[in-house]
Formats: sequence, structure tokens, C-alpha cells
Amino acid sequence: MSFEKWAPILVVVLANVWVVFAAHTHSQSAIDGLNDRLAERQVAEQAARTEEQARVLARYEERVYARQVAAREAVLAALPGDPEQGKTIFMVCGACHGLQAEGRRAFNTPRLSGQAPWYLRRQLLKFRAGVRGAHPQDLTGMQMAPMAMMLSTEGKVDDVVAYIARLDPGVPADMGEGDSGRGEAHYTVCVACHGRDGEGIEQQRAPMLSGQHAWYLARQLRNYREGLRGYHEEDAEGKLMVPLAQLLQDDEAIDDVVAFIRSLD
Repeated sequence: MSFEKWAPILVVVLANVWVVFAAHTHSQSAIDGLNDRLAERQVAEQAARTEEQARVLARYEERVYARQVAAREAVLAALPGDPEQGKTIFMVCGACHGLQAEGRRAFNTPRLSGQAPWYLRRQLLKFRAGVRGAHPQDLTGMQMAPMAMMLSTEGKVDDVVAYIARLDPGVPADMGEGDSGRGEAHYTVCVACHGRDGEGIEQQRAPMLSGQHAWYLARQLRNYREGLRGYHEEDAEGKLMVPLAQLLQDDEAIDDVVAFIRSLD
């Protein structure tokens, strides 16, 4: 059988193969182009969704912040004291606690600003009455007692509390030296009274812990554990804290729970 006989057939076959190949190539190119367009559309749609989510989150955060500001203003407006009178009184306090009531480690003084007004008032009244700072080894507490006694009336206590409540020095930088991971386990005992975020619960007579200096929190826990705080018979809240602080059997446990509390800010 000669090649000439099959040549036309071979040409037809090759032509068909070429047509099929070309069609396949064109089809694949079209599919690839379609996939590219779909991918581009998906990227654009995802970007649009992300942008919309960011706008929604921003609006939500603005509303939350506005509610927080309104709630704070309502609390301040309800305070019985005169902040202008309190400002004059606080000039004495500022020497140790700082002009913004930020607290100073050199003077062993805690942060007062940011703390709940009801708690500040209660502690000042306790110092004034000798209920807090009663233990002879509680030297810093004993130093505060005569200062609080200078507030000769409850009205003056209310005035200085009203002034402190309007101060905002920011959050302390010291985060403590403990392990916050281990401290979280210890804090489960504290949540019921002090709140999940250390915000304090007035109904439980428990103060805010978040935003306080780590060194001060650690010192007060040690004072409770050793009976220096909660010593006076009339310090009901202090006495409740003593057995709870004694669950923290060593200084490492105290440092750990303090590190966790500081992580809540």
C-alpha cells in the first residue's frame, strides 16, 4: 500500500487532530480566564465584606464608648460632693498619691483615680475611724489614718471623692513579675466578688482591681494573708478577704494572680 494512497486520509486526520487541539486549547484558555475573573470577583467581594465589617465594628465601638461616657457622667453627676472643694482638699493628698491620683511606689500609695467612688469613700471613712490601719505592723495604713482624720466631716470626704472620680491618669505600666497563666487559675476564686474583668462589684462590696499597680495589689494580698489588713473587728469586708488571701500559700501564687489581674486591662 503506497503512501500516496493514505496521504489524503492522513491529512484529514491531522487536520481534525489540530482542530480538536485548538478547540481544547481555546476552551482551556476560556476556562482559565473565567476562573481568573471568578477569583478576582471573590477577592473584591471579600474586601468589600471586610470593609463593611470594619465599619460595623467601628459604629459598635462608638456606641459602646458613648454609653460608657454617658454612664460615667451619670455616676459623676449623682455624687454628693463638690469637686471644686475636693480639689482644694486633694492638694494635701497629691503630695503622696500624685497630682492625678496615679499612685507612687516611692510613697507606697495606690492609684486612686479610676477606682469606684463608693469604695474610695468607704476606705476613707475606715481610715478616719481607725478601722483600717489598726494593726501595729501596717505602717502604710497607720500613716493614712491621721491624714483621713483631717477630713473632719463626711461632706469633706464626699468632696474629695467627687474630685478624684474626675481624674484619669491612664493605666499603670507595671504588669507584675508573676505568671499570668498560673494566676488565671487562682483568680477563679476572685471572680464572684470582683468580676470577670476585675471591674469590682458594689453589691459584693468588692473594689475594682484592674488598673491598679501590681506592687500595690501584691502588698495588699500579703497584708490580708498575714492579718495586717482585716485586723479590726469592725472591718467586715477586710475579714472576709483574710481567709481568701490565705489560699495563696506563697508569694509566687500572689505574684501570679496579680500578673493575671494586670493582664485584664
